Amino acid sequence: MKLYILSFILTLHLPVLTTGFAIPHNRCSSHASISFETRRTTLLNANLITFDLDDTLFPVGPVVQDANTALISHLNDLGYPDITQESLIGSTKSIRTELSKNDKVITYTELRKRAIYQEICKPGANEFPIVIDENGDAKESTLYSDNEEMKSLVEEAYNIWEENRHLAAERHLYHDTIIMLQNLRNDFPMVTIGAITNGKGNPLMMKKTVSQYFDFCVSGEDDDVFPNRKPHQGIYKKTLEYYREMKSITDDCKEQEECFCWVHVGDDLANDVGASANAGALAIWADLSEEYDQSTPNQFKDGSKTENSNDGQQQPFWSTASQEEIEKRKMLNDNSLKFVSARIEKLCDLSEAITNVIAKKIVK
Repeated sequence: MKLYILSFILTLHLPVLTTGFAIPHNRCSSHASISFETRRTTLLNANLITFDLDDTLFPVGPVVQDANTALISHLNDLGYPDITQESLIGSTKSIRTELSKNDKVITYTELRKRAIYQEICKPGANEFPIVIDENGDAKESTLYSDNEEMKSLVEEAYNIWEENRHLAAERHLYHDTIIMLQNLRNDFPMVTIGAITNGKGNPLMMKKTVSQYFDFCVSGEDDDVFPNRKPHQGIYKKTLEYYREMKSITDDCKEQEECFCWVHVGDDLANDVGASANAGALAIWADLSEEYDQSTPNQFKDGSKTENSNDGQQQPFWSTASQEEIEKRKMLNDNSLKFVSARIEKLCDLSEAITNVIAKKIVK
């Protein structure tokens, strides 16, 4: 059977890569689409393609910076003039550090809300609100939820941050993100496309750009996922459950299961490549070229094109990861390199890469 497939492929009059599989050229154009003949040679199509978001479809650095700027402007207008990018990130990091000392985990949404509250209540900004405890005694509040007025202020501020994060993501989309998504829809017309993210970014909320290309989004903040966010297998298992429900696939659909092909695309070796591969995906590493300005900390990217530049490299301004977390991620990344099914440096090469890895899977 393998010889038959190879013989059939090699008879096609199309450009052939060194792997021996027919792939078209000029993929960085919305008009370039893999032909029906080429797609037919793979025999097995991509049923599900999932994406990471930050530093895969857009650079997270400028997106977070723009959202923070909008939040700070809002708080400044409310009478809190001393809040800055540096102080906001500093508060976020200090809260995260204290939580880690006690092995406590909260959602990134809750973390950001607590940081907003801490900034509002820091010395020189405002007094901590006084609340009455169950014994009727006055005490200083340490949680914004203890005071309804403060809770409302924090909720409004956070919502402004989240709204502007999505707006910023649309402004900063990588230049070929939409072309890439259009190519996927053309080349794999029956595919389901989803997002898997640890945060609150959601392509379905990006109405002016990419929402039309996505069918669903699973977040590490979801009630039925948290705290099992990437690289935990829980978020990937929930994604597969969601897909099966969407497609009404039951346990007795053996034929569908045997033909199932899932591809996951992301920039992070541990969170995206290793974790998704262990859940059954063909993992494609979006280790994009310098023009994309990926802002994933270089400390996390051992084995990539930047492996020789991580000594003494500073973390991005927005990162709140501790040195211990960085070292742990290095180890996870090293262990995940073996799970890379393909590596791309341009998003517009993704459709070609998917066709290639599926073809390799067939021959095996």
